[in-house]
Parts: sequence; C-alpha cells; structure tokens
Amino acid sequence: MENEIRESVMDAIGNTPVVRLERLFPAADVVAKLEYMNPGGSIKDRMVRYMLRHMPEGTTRLVESSSGNTGAALAMASAVLGLECEVAVPECTSVEKVRRIGAYGARVHLCAQASGEGDYHAVARRIAAERGAFHLDQYASELNRLAHYHDTAPELWRQLGGELDVFVCGIGSGGTISGIGRYLKERNPNVRVIGVEPLNSSYRKLVTDRPAAGEFDTVIEGVGKREPSHSFDPAVVDDVVQVPDGQTLAWCRALATEEGILAGGSSGCVVAGIAEILPRFHGARVAAVLPDSGAYYLSKYF
Repeated sequence: MENEIRESVMDAIGNTPVVRLERLFPAADVVAKLEYMNPGGSIKDRMVRYMLRHMPEGTTRLVESSSGNTGAALAMASAVLGLECEVAVPECTSVEKVRRIGAYGARVHLCAQASGEGDYHAVARRIAAERGAFHLDQYASELNRLAHYHDTAPELWRQLGGELDVFVCGIGSGGTISGIGRYLKERNPNVRVIGVEPLNSSYRKLVTDRPAAGEFDTVIEGVGKREPSHSFDPAVVDDVVQVPDGQTLAWCRALATEEGILAGGSSGCVVAGIAEILPRFHGARVAAVLPDSGAYYLSKYF
C-alpha cells in the first residue's frame, strides 16, 4: 500500500476539489474550485509556497502587507520553516483573520487607513528596510502571477479535462486571474477570462472603456483596489464586471445556505459576477475559483 503521509502542511497545499453550483445555477454549467480547502485556508497558500521557493538564501525573517489571507499563509509557512514573520494588515481586516495570523506565531501590525490603502504597504516596506526581512510584495512581484500559472492553472485544467469556455475570477492583487488566465488562453485562445470586483474599483478601466462612476468604497476584503496592482496583467483579461456589496453578500450567504459552501466575501463577489454574465454565455461551461472560507468573516458578513 502506498504511503500518503505528507512531510508537512506545505506538501498538503493543492488538489482542492471542483464542484458544480447546480443549486444556485440549475440551468447552467457552473463549476467552482474550493480553494479554502488548502491547509492554510485560502488560495494564497499556493502563492506563498511558490514565492518562498525563490527567497534569498539565508533568509531568517519574512514580512508582507496583506488583507489577511496571504499573511496567514506566510505565518503558517514561517512556522514550518522556523522563520520570523511580520504581517501588516489594514485595520478593517476581520478579527478572525487577524487572530489567525497571530495564532501561527507571527507578529501582526494593524495599520490605519486614514490616508488610503498605501499605509499597510508602507509599513511592510519599512520593516523590510529596517530589519532586513524578505518582503514578498505580492502586489508587485511577478512571482504572484507565476505561482498560479505553474500551480493553480494546470491543476484546474486537468480537473476539467480542458473543457471550459469562461473563467471568472475576483481581482485583488491580480495575480490569480493573470496567471490562470494566461495559462488557459495559451491552451485555448477561445476561453474568455472575466474579472469581478466591487463598484468603482480600479481594474475595469484597464480592460474596458468604462471608467469608475464614483469613489471606491467596499466592505468586501481581498478584492478590488483604489489603485491597480502591478501584479495584474490586463492583456489576458477580456472583461471586468463590477458588483455592489449588497449583491456580493447576498450571493455569499446563498453559497452557504443553498450549496453548503461557507465561503468569504470575495467568493460572493465572484458568484455575483457569474450571475451577471450568464445571459451572455448560454450553454457555456463557466469555471471559477472561490478563494477563502466564510469562517474568517463570521463577525462581518454572516
């Protein structure tokens, strides 16, 4: 009998299931990859593992700015690798995510957002400069995209047998949609790649001629940005749709009560986007990734 023991939780990342959303979309072919089933609880486990494979030799301290999931993945990896870890998060981050990062033994810096999103990024850069920490910098590093190109995308393609017509993905740092989108289009140029974000976020204007209609302001964590991330590649994205927070949260709760999938707000955003685009793609197979668990937002969304 073959031994299936993993050497650590880092080796348990990936091979997350793909399930049909047939209760929410009974007349359509919609499937979703459940990334909250990674050991660290989100799709960011994949990115962090890939990026740490490229960290400088002799690294002893890590730092990152994160809305929560990357920080938790990094803290988990640091515990396994015996590294010191510091994570800067915006003060609006859910208490569950903040406590989750700390539970792995990492130091969490809660950063005010009085002057915009850049504050927690600046804190991470300062820590890297002052303490000689390796800064992953998911919002600028090409490794973010490459992680999903080399890991998430081939896995999804294999699980679907290459049979999909539309890929829908939320846009936060931009690495997931960029890496997966590139991989899918290289194998089938007819696959449509569609991003989803909250109202007045900054990515739609990079892909379409529709500018923001107001100020960016959302309660949904991990998706949408006032300013686009350098990790985003608009060349592989065909369209970006924007959905109101109310619709996002309604679909987030519907995932739980109708599909038994307790997913986070970014997943609700993705499903809200799917509902919007389905009339355009009658008979098509639509695939998506659901990035994290709703268990990390019980104090905010449920």
